[in-house]
Amino acid sequence: MTIRLIVVTALCVVVSAAAADALETDQYYAWGRPLADSTDAVNARFNLELERAIASFPKDRPPQSCRKVAIAYRKRMRFLLLHEIQVWAWNSEWVDRIPDGADEQREYRRTNLYSNHPLIDTGTWMPYTPTLEVAGVRFGTDKLAHLVSSGWTYYGEYHKGIKKGETPEDAERRAVNRGIAEESLILGKLASGVTSIPDLEANYAGMHFYLDLCDIEDPILKLGEDGWFISRPVDLRDYVTPRWDESFQPPIYTKGRWRKVKPVLETYCDRLADPQVVAMRRSYRERDKESLVGRLVAERVAEGKIRDPAQFSIEAVCSETDPSREGAPELPDRIEIVSSRVDDATAMGDVLAEDQDRRRFALGLAGLHITYPLVVSASLAVMLTSQPSTYDCATPCDFRGPFIELEPGLGGGKLSVGWTRVTGKTNRSGSFLKAAFIGAAYKVTVLRTWGDHGWVEGGRTYAGFELGVPVAQANVGIGILYRVDNGDGGRWLVTGGAGWGF
Repeated sequence: MTIRLIVVTALCVVVSAAAADALETDQYYAWGRPLADSTDAVNARFNLELERAIASFPKDRPPQSCRKVAIAYRKRMRFLLLHEIQVWAWNSEWVDRIPDGADEQREYRRTNLYSNHPLIDTGTWMPYTPTLEVAGVRFGTDKLAHLVSSGWTYYGEYHKGIKKGETPEDAERRAVNRGIAEESLILGKLASGVTSIPDLEANYAGMHFYLDLCDIEDPILKLGEDGWFISRPVDLRDYVTPRWDESFQPPIYTKGRWRKVKPVLETYCDRLADPQVVAMRRSYRERDKESLVGRLVAERVAEGKIRDPAQFSIEAVCSETDPSREGAPELPDRIEIVSSRVDDATAMGDVLAEDQDRRRFALGLAGLHITYPLVVSASLAVMLTSQPSTYDCATPCDFRGPFIELEPGLGGGKLSVGWTRVTGKTNRSGSFLKAAFIGAAYKVTVLRTWGDHGWVEGGRTYAGFELGVPVAQANVGIGILYRVDNGDGGRWLVTGGAGWGF
């Protein structure tokens, strides 16, 4: 019976993993509230990581392939599900965002567009992403993750098409069609009941971002006598469009999710007339252009394969008219942010200084497990880690470092040491990990059994290696241990289990 319970719990963790890649965001929440444009800081971070990627190769033996540099760059910007660039934007003092800080986060979680949900909704076990502004467009920090992560997937799919003899246009369609299929199934609809068209737009922009690095006639990365260099800075204004804003380009919802979202969306109707909202939406319409994503989504709507996203817009649910539809002067295609705070060099220096000014501390981690052979256990670990001094980690931070863990249970106990990387948020004091959203823990473990629960004889000692994976506040683990005592019987023991926490 307990084995079955372990299997069921592990399956729940797998479902959680699918939902973990479907982070939701609510731009309506930021309507009418001031938000500074963070283009300079975000550009600085992208260019800093590109410089670091180039510097990771020996100066006297630079790679001959631009793709190798691009791969190193991608690895610096992403992790599992919650990617580095997104976690940085969540915490950096140079990025203005809504909500910001622990108190605002709690209010956001209580009132945002997705706040009305059932208790067993694994998508809501992950954090909701805040809104930032880049290039005059407001969007969730998750779009930066889509740019660098799913954009790479699109880039690879594009090259598959080119190798098969497809035209660049057909190869782009191939990449976007794959993305629509994934978002409509695994990453969106099935995981959270949401098919995010803005996610698809960010993915598509990410494909062009990687093409611009290496593949176009005048690429960002060039090989000179002294190795690879940046021919021109990465500028997010070349990729961000108004369709990244989920209050402008609404997602598609399943019937069940829409029943929960619609009543909350209706509470924002009175904000349509807010002067900031009117100006923003008018600016979006004047800048908006047809996109390949939009055309392919429209094709599927016409074929009856997906629902029309227009029916989920705020205009479709509100009786109020939208004042932003009144005419306004034309704006240039490329928006120059006149309120830009600093020049490129200063912005880069600010971002670098923040990254290097770090505090070191011990962090507590706890978990509850249904596990073999301990049956039921509780774990407590302490890891040594560091974070930039300005981060309070009330929002997700990327923790890395060595740890020691004690795990007593009904059928035995474990003592483990190892190294872990986990993205999560802490309690108010910052001393304890409150929620682990994604990570991996590599352990060297000594296990001692006691009692007799019909699985493993008591009084046996094992040693070996284990892997733990926290995901969406749940966890799953597996290991292989070797019996080091002198008793009779089998020497090898496979451990495993699932639970909650770290």
